[in-house]
Amino acid sequence: MIRRLVLAALLGTLALPSLPGCDGKDAGGGAGPGAKKIYLIVKASESEFWQIVLEGARQAAKRRNVNLIAQSPVSEADVSKQIAILETAIAAKPDAIILAPTVADSLVPAVERAMAAKIPVIVIDSGISTENIASFLASDNVALGRLSADKMAEALKAKTGKAEGEIACVTFMSGVGSLEARKKGFLDQLAARYPGIKVVDFQDAQGKQGTTLNIVQNYLTAHPNLKGVFSNNVNAGDETVRALDMKKKKDLAVVVVDSGPQEIWGLGNGYVDFVIVQKPWSMAEMGVEYALKAIAGEKLPKFVDTGIMAIDPGMLKSGAADEFLKPIEFHAKKGN
Repeated sequence: MIRRLVLAALLGTLALPSLPGCDGKDAGGGAGPGAKKIYLIVKASESEFWQIVLEGARQAAKRRNVNLIAQSPVSEADVSKQIAILETAIAAKPDAIILAPTVADSLVPAVERAMAAKIPVIVIDSGISTENIASFLASDNVALGRLSADKMAEALKAKTGKAEGEIACVTFMSGVGSLEARKKGFLDQLAARYPGIKVVDFQDAQGKQGTTLNIVQNYLTAHPNLKGVFSNNVNAGDETVRALDMKKKKDLAVVVVDSGPQEIWGLGNGYVDFVIVQKPWSMAEMGVEYALKAIAGEKLPKFVDTGIMAIDPGMLKSGAADEFLKPIEFHAKKGN
């Protein structure tokens, strides 16, 4: 609860009317003369991950005298809304756009139109099906999937004595570049290194809230020999923990991705063995930095790895994970 209150208080400094949809405001915190205008378009306003990105970008914009206009759909499932937001941003003729595309294909025409209009597009978090961008800043999601598989094997060995057994998995929405890459990395690593781990099902929650809860409940019933569960983003991970908590099921090896409130609660209360996190604060800061470099005409690398980390319960207890799990509070204490 304390974490949520701190988050809400800090995010009160953002241009909150911009978050639900297309009514973006200046989120740059008093940008002065000569400020560059940069749009930041993320996947959703409902996720704590994206709230961290928004706050990290706002702080970076304030330090660098940037007029940051932050916008997003409410839900990651609302792809058409994100397309409309991007179209509106291009029409406003900003100096640059930072974009986290929900799906890899649908935003390509608008992105290529922006680039043709000399509006550099920095893509963050998830890939897009065009090379015509200024740069792509993201976690290596294939590597994230591989690390998740390694940690699943480690958790299985700790729970059962050996890195084998039946596991079931959930992806929040098929077609999302980052989630598809995580799925590929996870399955490829299992096949290459852990032949004793059998994936009995890998279901798609179709981007709908509440669906993962039902999927995991059904897994628990349909697979009496189930030894583990993997969920590959915050929405699926939070609901996985809720489903396990409803059954008081603590004997499974559980690996989840991102750092949602239920995921972190599950890590501290025996339901989750590892939380694999990205570094959304760093991704946001780098997004603003690289947008300014693109505006200045600097040649940028096509891909920049923004990093991942595996968090276990011990790190949660010691505070060693605070920089990754509570980046807003962590950076507020540091004064940046």
